[in-house]
Amino acid sequence: MDLKSINTLRLLSVDMVENAKSGHPGMPLGCSPMMYILFKNFINFNPSDTTWINRDRFILSNGHGCALLYSILHMYKYNISIDDLKKFRQLGSITPGHPEKNITPGIEVTTGPLGQGFANGVGMALAMKHLGSRFNTDNMKIINNKVYVMCGDGCLMEGITNEAASLAGHLRLNNLIVLYDDNMITIDGSTNLGFTENTKDKYIALGWNVLEVMDGNLDLDSINNSLEISQSSEKPVLIMVKTKIGFGSEKEGSEKSHGSPLGEDAIKKLKEKFDFPIDKNFYIPEDVKKSFEINLEEKISGYEKWYDLINQYEKKNPEKFKELNNIINGVIPDLSELLPKFNVSDNCLATRQVSGMCLQSIYQHIPQLIGGSADLSPSNNTVIDTGIQHTDYSRRYIHYGVREHAMCAIANGMSTCHMIPYVSTFLVFINYCLASIRLSALSKHQVLYILTHDSIGLGEDGPTHQPVESLAILRSIPNCLVFRPADGNEVSGCYNYALDNKFGPSCLCLSRQSLPQLVGSKSDLISNGGYVVYEKKNNIEKLLMSGSCKHFDVIIIATGSEVSSCYNVIKSLEKYNIYARLVSMPCVELYDRQSDQYKNLILPKDILKISVEAATTTMWYKYADHCIGIDGFGASGNGKEVMDYFSLSEKKIEYEIRNILKCNNNI
Repeated sequence: MDLKSINTLRLLSVDMVENAKSGHPGMPLGCSPMMYILFKNFINFNPSDTTWINRDRFILSNGHGCALLYSILHMYKYNISIDDLKKFRQLGSITPGHPEKNITPGIEVTTGPLGQGFANGVGMALAMKHLGSRFNTDNMKIINNKVYVMCGDGCLMEGITNEAASLAGHLRLNNLIVLYDDNMITIDGSTNLGFTENTKDKYIALGWNVLEVMDGNLDLDSINNSLEISQSSEKPVLIMVKTKIGFGSEKEGSEKSHGSPLGEDAIKKLKEKFDFPIDKNFYIPEDVKKSFEINLEEKISGYEKWYDLINQYEKKNPEKFKELNNIINGVIPDLSELLPKFNVSDNCLATRQVSGMCLQSIYQHIPQLIGGSADLSPSNNTVIDTGIQHTDYSRRYIHYGVREHAMCAIANGMSTCHMIPYVSTFLVFINYCLASIRLSALSKHQVLYILTHDSIGLGEDGPTHQPVESLAILRSIPNCLVFRPADGNEVSGCYNYALDNKFGPSCLCLSRQSLPQLVGSKSDLISNGGYVVYEKKNNIEKLLMSGSCKHFDVIIIATGSEVSSCYNVIKSLEKYNIYARLVSMPCVELYDRQSDQYKNLILPKDILKISVEAATTTMWYKYADHCIGIDGFGASGNGKEVMDYFSLSEKKIEYEIRNILKCNNNI
């Protein structure tokens, strides 16, 4: 029955690929045995409650093989029908070409970019270790689940996987078990073309236990025994399972079975070989169906026993239960009174400093807030406690080390476990993080990216560290909010909005240099994306003489550190009877969501508009007639001198604005 069930999964998968005329049949043919044994004997789940906190998690990091995952989820009565399998890779179906969270029941994270799923699994394992450490008692282990990842050679070649595996080994995440489809084939051919490292010794050196299965296509006992041994490991486990890609087909062992359908004749031969009817597609034998149903009843029985335990836990530990329940339900308090407020007379502060103050003010009130920095904790101002180590998972700060790639993917995984993760590095290093940030946005993960040293104003570190292009890159990602606050009140407003933004990432881009507290800044107007910070009405004589009904000559739009500079420029221009409106636009994405009426009120169409931002100017032409910025790389030197060199000092901004006004006959 086991072999018949495995072959059912194999053939469902190849039928899906053939029906779509697109997909990857080789991996399902090779990996069905380990997928079947894993789900049957080890993974605890209930398809009727896909958000159960103590479910075991499964991630298909080699997501191109998702036909196999959809097949087994169908067999276990997740809400995926045969018709859904027949619509594999079709527009609007719930069985897309790679697994996508929020689309298909039972899919934990969106995978496809290789290595991302592996790193997500590390995040899930860390989150569950953390929650277990906080809420389990000596007598009641209410959180004791495992995280299982399936990956292939491609995942292990990616740098992100090495970073994530290194941290998992350091933290001894023994609730993480990775099944490695060791078939020695990639798209180009044999892995020997470019991948000859000793994976076993490498992972042992990284702090993992490594087990081997020499025949993953037929030796079901070895697969089962390896998974059984893994349950009691004191370290994360890598199970190296030797398989043959395209097992049983004419293309067995060849890269030609990786990414294209086998063909109708080849599938008929395969079905004949497995003793299945050759004239039936999407065929499920009745005894196989019954076997899965019996196994599912056992899974649901385990689920019900857990609920008996949690009911007892609630009675004995009411405060702990309440806090856990609030975390599960995403409850956070009203932050308006918790976040710091600032007056004009308060000291100048870098917005990165204010960010640190915000974290310190709120983390005790948001028990699901957890995060860390890629070895830049003092610079990013992100420390909230002494930090998680394998001796104590209950803390909430994570020392990620210099692992930007993995850090952000780990945060995505943590966000699926009811946590609100934040990660931090310099803004320029988002180039190491973009794949994960993109998946944050695509999958609607609530992750806070705290990105400091946000412009050429950081100075001496030079162009390698000066993020002239980074804001534009982040703003180009759909469903990603990019905040660049101008002072303390705006930072507080950005945190308030980001923590309420449950369906996507928020990037807080913060200054290294100190900035004054502004006269007109408003934390509660951050939700508008852009608002008027300053405007002085002209004297009535000038209005009458000009015959104009407008009371200013130009609108200046600025973000971050440039808002205070532009305020001083405007005050200087007023000496020459030049009057300007200053608009702070900390989040263009939120501004774009506003009504046309609001946008016309803030940026009237008939008024000259000039943007000022110490970054590339291209995207600003959407809002402004003229753009002041930097469209090349920066330079090393004192921050103020660098700003002046690139015409972004107050003196040179004023000079540029006066020239623009002269050219437009405004003065």
